[in-house]
Amino acid sequence: MITPETPAETAAQTLLVVRLNRGVNLLAGRDDLVASVKWDAGEDEPPAWFTHARGEITLNGPVALDGAEPAEINPLTPDGRRRHPVLVGLLCHEAGHAHSTHWEEGFGEEVPVVVARAAVLLEEPRIEHRQLQRRPGDRLFLRAASQRIILPGAGTPSAAATRWQAAQAALLTAGRVDAGVLDDAEVRKVLTLCRKTLGRKDFNRLRAVWRKALELADGDVPGLVDLAARWVEIVGVDDPADAPAPACARGVPDGVPAGGGDGEPDEPEEGVGADEGAGDDPSTDPGARDSDALAEALAGAFRDAMTVVAERGSAQAAAELHEDEDQAPAEDTSRRDRHAGEREAKEREAAEEQADLVFHGYSADGATDPRGATRPPTEEERILARRTGKALRRAQFRERARIVTTSAVPPGRLLGREAMLAAAQRARSAPVTARPFRQVIRRDTPEPPLTVGIAVDISGSMTWATETMASVAWLVAHAVDQVGGSSATVAFGEEVTAITRPGVTPAKVQTFIADDGCEMFTDAMRALDGGLRLTSGDGARLVFVVSDGHFVAPGEKKRAAAMVERLVEHGVVVLWLDLHRGGRPSGTIVPSGAVPIPVVDVADIPQQVETILVRALRAR
Repeated sequence: MITPETPAETAAQTLLVVRLNRGVNLLAGRDDLVASVKWDAGEDEPPAWFTHARGEITLNGPVALDGAEPAEINPLTPDGRRRHPVLVGLLCHEAGHAHSTHWEEGFGEEVPVVVARAAVLLEEPRIEHRQLQRRPGDRLFLRAASQRIILPGAGTPSAAATRWQAAQAALLTAGRVDAGVLDDAEVRKVLTLCRKTLGRKDFNRLRAVWRKALELADGDVPGLVDLAARWVEIVGVDDPADAPAPACARGVPDGVPAGGGDGEPDEPEEGVGADEGAGDDPSTDPGARDSDALAEALAGAFRDAMTVVAERGSAQAAAELHEDEDQAPAEDTSRRDRHAGEREAKEREAAEEQADLVFHGYSADGATDPRGATRPPTEEERILARRTGKALRRAQFRERARIVTTSAVPPGRLLGREAMLAAAQRARSAPVTARPFRQVIRRDTPEPPLTVGIAVDISGSMTWATETMASVAWLVAHAVDQVGGSSATVAFGEEVTAITRPGVTPAKVQTFIADDGCEMFTDAMRALDGGLRLTSGDGARLVFVVSDGHFVAPGEKKRAAAMVERLVEHGVVVLWLDLHRGGRPSGTIVPSGAVPIPVVDVADIPQQVETILVRALRAR
């Protein structure tokens, strides 16, 4: 944002702002957000904030860019995001606010200041939890940006202020574990100090509160305020001076007590306690000294934990950035193999861009919308969903998990850039933070994650099967949810339309209008791949396709066959439902590599899934 007091943006800065404007709308699933950069912001200002009234996300330029040149940053491409994961993580967090935080008019005006601040605080892990439900791949970036999280302290140490700080530290660590961003082991030291400060009983009571907050629907501000009041009661803080506003409060509505921005308590009114305690020296109070020491220990442990998390997030981004380089053999690699690696990188980029377009871009409407009315599920569909869930569980799917680790010493592959950084740090007698050795560990997971994409064909040749497709899409999504998996559903015809986004289970059955003239099957698979990380994720990964396979768009049959082959090569099981019409086969064309599942009646699906899926998964 340019003001008369600030210098004009350079061409590179303007280009970056343009890219940020497009990127934040994709991340937030909106089209009306504005992104700006405060190029001359100070280090004491928050790294980023969202102003609800204006729909504006603002980045602290010096902090977010961290020395990078604006011309080097492009958050619109997969490689560009991985090169600058901290900046993208800040965008992801604020985009989560833009999507899921719905402050009502007059929020916080009728509640105590500390309750309003607690509500703002509880919203932090909740919106990250919602962001990961919509975009699971954003976890990497949220972790990389963890080092920018601010744990504010009170101006004057006191027992109440230390309890508030411990509660806040617990929420921003264990709360983000429950939200799916962090791992338990990464915050163990912080939680030990939090339990020591709060007491185990109060810690557990606070955890119950924030877990309820994680499940609140977007816009349930009354529910959030009720939980915030409970939070304040457990912590035992009444004085706003003991409960500094979190840095995230910068973007709440103007005039609301929670939005102090700097978190400093108000000055006392003249004649009202202005001189009270003015000559007191906290250093002479043993209780204050103990509180101050504990607060410092908490702040240090929190800072160390967030540094570790951020380093791991950045290391994972760097590992993914160089994954194609690692997979290719050394310099004597054949030209064919090199071209294959380039094609795979382009395919992954195309998948991520298609997922952004389908799941987070503009929605189809009017004549182009294949979605009909929604209806409650029938009792038979509920029963079939439970049976299919049991079938998935009995399949005992197993897939080796892939874990990338970095270290300062062997074993592992030597990363030249990190090795040079380590040498430079040693030469300057600086702490060596570089981790030049990286290795990929693959291990069996006892309960691997299940990820399922569902694609239904809404071209004119499938008009007769719309009711069956609606039932299949609903019951498979609920079956996956029963076993703790994640799913997404798309409809493909002349365009690809998101029916349910990644991680969202439909409450009602979505019916379809099948009258399109062609089938964009390849784009549908790319959207599911990019949204669910099918070709790069862990655990069992499946795709259910409901289509007759009669693709009429020029070249689509060939592209569909290549796409199915690619999915299978990456360990994805493609299940092709061969719907029978009137008890007879409908002439379904199943691409090579896909597993056909004959379906005479929807009631056959659970048994067919169990029989065929067990065989397919164990054959890999």
